[in-house]
Amino acid sequence: MQMKDVKSLISGGVILIGIILYMIFADPPPDKDALPDHITIEQVEEATGKARVEVKFIQAYDGDTAQVEVDGQKQKVRFLMVDTPEMNYQKGEPMPFAEEGKYFTKKLLMEARHVYIVFDEGKEKDHYDRLLAYIFADDQLVQEALLKEGLAAVRFINPDNDTFEQQFKDVEAQAKAQQKGIWKHENYLQKDGFHPEVIE
Repeated sequence: MQMKDVKSLISGGVILIGIILYMIFADPPPDKDALPDHITIEQVEEATGKARVEVKFIQAYDGDTAQVEVDGQKQKVRFLMVDTPEMNYQKGEPMPFAEEGKYFTKKLLMEARHVYIVFDEGKEKDHYDRLLAYIFADDQLVQEALLKEGLAAVRFINPDNDTFEQQFKDVEAQAKAQQKGIWKHENYLQKDGFHPEVIE
């Protein structure tokens, strides 16, 4: 065997070893199933062009409304684009699934290390002077979590405050297909709102 053949053999062996080592130790390609299956706060910030604001959770009024402290001031936050059954504090009994929605929201926000709100591109307050925002318990978007559990419906869509409308509707459709929460009862939610008499 000539010297150049030996060199070629060695060179080929080194390349082969290099390929094997790369396959063993290189980072595997991202697993599609391992990618986030939820809307992240970074996605919301990028899509809306608004930065997160850290707030202090005080209390939940129901599934879609909470009181927080922002820069030392107490504020009510109405969660964008979702609606949960009413607690009916002044009108009698809570609607079906109202207490479950309130408890779910309270637990998420109370147990979070950090609570953030992110505004959308539209107005930041409604006519009740409530902040209109996406709300996060750490990295969990509360609206999305409520929709996944069938404890909220996508409603009250307003221009410029609707960036994640389609994503919310997709999550709602999954809960509806699985007949979770409010979707267990046909016609509980109608065009004009929730109808407790359908269940009661």
